[in-house]
Amino acid sequence: MNINNPPWITELKQTRPLDPIAAHTEADIVIVGGGIAGISTAYFVLKYTSHKVLLLEATKLAHGATGHNAGQLVSYFERQISQIAEEFGDKKTIEAHEHIVSAWRLIEDIMAEAKLETPLYQFTGYAGMTDFDEIMLHLKNNRLTASAHIPGEPLMVAEESEVAKRIPKEYAGLYSLVPQKDILALLETEDISYVAALSGRKGCMNSALFTEELAGYLLNQYSGRFRISEDSPMDEVILSSSGAHVKVNGNDVKAKRVVLCTNGFERFTITNHVGADIDAHFHHTVQGTVGYMAGYLDDRDKSPTAVSYLGDKDVYFYLTRRPFESEKNEKHNLICVGGPETMIEDTSAYRKDEYLYPEEAIEEIDRFLHATYAATPEGKIDYKYRWHGLMGYTPNKVRLIGEEPRNRTLLYNLGCNGIGILPSVYGAKRIAQILSGEKLEASIFDPR
Repeated sequence: MNINNPPWITELKQTRPLDPIAAHTEADIVIVGGGIAGISTAYFVLKYTSHKVLLLEATKLAHGATGHNAGQLVSYFERQISQIAEEFGDKKTIEAHEHIVSAWRLIEDIMAEAKLETPLYQFTGYAGMTDFDEIMLHLKNNRLTASAHIPGEPLMVAEESEVAKRIPKEYAGLYSLVPQKDILALLETEDISYVAALSGRKGCMNSALFTEELAGYLLNQYSGRFRISEDSPMDEVILSSSGAHVKVNGNDVKAKRVVLCTNGFERFTITNHVGADIDAHFHHTVQGTVGYMAGYLDDRDKSPTAVSYLGDKDVYFYLTRRPFESEKNEKHNLICVGGPETMIEDTSAYRKDEYLYPEEAIEEIDRFLHATYAATPEGKIDYKYRWHGLMGYTPNKVRLIGEEPRNRTLLYNLGCNGIGILPSVYGAKRIAQILSGEKLEASIFDPR
């Protein structure tokens, strides 16, 4: 079925005229990608430098991954931090973890300064687990954070479970034993296969609405230094030792630096005149997964939440519940669920308006809800929204933030769009720090 109607884009009320590139132009900084990564990068570059900034978007602002996600905020990586530490070391991994956590404050500061009205719901969310190995991974995470004297995520294990008896004594103090009924209550399930739960700071936000609102603020606040050009797909970026030329709609955009804030699947080429080839390397940097999501309306009698369900055999579903702002009478919650995924080998095959939503995906979501989420309505669920989104993952599941070492004219703030809102915003600030000339310590996010 050719269905792709995310709830987030229905809330957008764009009033500004489109301003596509229609002639040769120039800017100090060209940002490619009009999602939350691109607009946040523009915000920090405009705030902390005097650069003139041009943001290019191939279609419309916030209509890519930013408008086709699950709307959830979590300060996670796409890999367990204990696994990342095996690659980068404890110190650099802990620093990166702290940087991602700092994005909570960055978002709050942006919203306060720009007086954004996009609702941001924050709460304690949960991740339920059934598998001993999964529980051990999180215990290793907590051991790592404890060694750095920073708070980990509290882990609760059912005291009457066999899993509790198998945990090695060396992890004592890194988890608590509680009655299983308490864990099931937090997870809002009656499925007794869930024997552990992780708690942590989570949130819900319409990142598309956030992006659109912030764009309006920046256009007004920096009217002489900022331009957004939608319907302006980049065909090629040509890098030299002194800057770049970006080819857009048959026109030439001259820039000092170019920042790619894309999901990695745009159809453009990168030509580097002063070093090794970048193009082939870049287009193998991000791997593609299409995630399928669905949403339905329910009576608004429960508070906002976000819960992940990590089942056996790599089964993974995520659920968010929040007031549905589009309902003016505010009588409904929007329940969003995701989990089914499809790997994409040929990344050029994905076009969000043409890609099919398989019936098997909605059947998987339906089975999960009826089997796991206790508040699921009886009978057939009326899914008001079904959508899919492209999630771009770097091979090591760590976001790329920084200068391309083959030619530092080019910078990246991209990858890991599965849970990318907080990393996108932190990455935006780091890019602005680089462009302002600040000397930063080496990071696991640095392109290599």
